[in-house]
Amino acid sequence: MNFEIDSEKERGWILRILNRVYPDPLDIDTVKKQLIDLKFLSGDSDIRGNIAYLKEKGFIKIEDVGSGTIKRTVASLTANGKDLIDGAVPAVVGVSL
Repeated sequence: MNFEIDSEKERGWILRILNRVYPDPLDIDTVKKQLIDLKFLSGDSDIRGNIAYLKEKGFIKIEDVGSGTIKRTVASLTANGKDLIDGAVPAVVGVSL
């Protein structure tokens, strides 16, 4: 199994999931559950590395919302991420759409 190819596909699916609710944010745990429902991930997978990668590339933004026990981390697609999904910018190495 080629880990890099799997990471590229996972990043693409994360962007597709966030595109469904654009411009609204989605809880990171919900993104992971969607990937599991699509049978792309197993329940013990950790998506934090690919979330960080997409954030560093400027395709998504991450925010902590709420406070105390109802604090959660959400992700949303940026304009750059939307352009990538829509094909308005050239394909990027590291993300498989």
